[in-house]
Amino acid sequence: MNTQVSTIHSADKRQTNDVLVKLISDEVLPSLKAYYPNSDFNWRGNLVLFANEYAGQLYGMGIIAKHVRAALDMARLLSTSERHAPNPIEFKILCLQAKGMPTLDSCMSEINEQRIKNYGKDKDWSEPLVYWLNQQIAAARATLTDSAWKKMAKNRYTELADKYGKGELGPIPLKIEYNAPPAYLRYAGVGR
Repeated sequence: MNTQVSTIHSADKRQTNDVLVKLISDEVLPSLKAYYPNSDFNWRGNLVLFANEYAGQLYGMGIIAKHVRAALDMARLLSTSERHAPNPIEFKILCLQAKGMPTLDSCMSEINEQRIKNYGKDKDWSEPLVYWLNQQIAAARATLTDSAWKKMAKNRYTELADKYGKGELGPIPLKIEYNAPPAYLRYAGVGR
């Protein structure tokens, strides 16, 4: 009986993947080719292979056609400033942003704002993604050049986007309360 359930599950997976492949091959890739005429789309008649590559990045992330079409609109807007079309990983990030994931720019601005506004204090983060990104890049800020630090932040953001899409991103940990003794007790010799 378990084998029957697993074949049904794999059939559902294949069907969902086929829907994504069809959507990408029929709508996304031709639109990307139109939006980015300077990009080299060397499909050589194997459009389905490229569609499978894009769909493989999106599978298991809870992305539906509405998110794919919204990401396609974002790619159209990016075509005014970008020369190359988004690769499968970049397109996955656009789809996740259409689903509600914060952009890298908004994460970085929140990290900088929290660093300035709440320096040395507990910080209130809007999203677990922003918290975990800050945890991974904050220490390196002092040792790396600004461009190297931004490149590292982009790489970590891409890694965290995978976890975000799969629902594997941990929540923001609870703050540990610490009640320091009042200052007058230090003079009395208590609380040292």
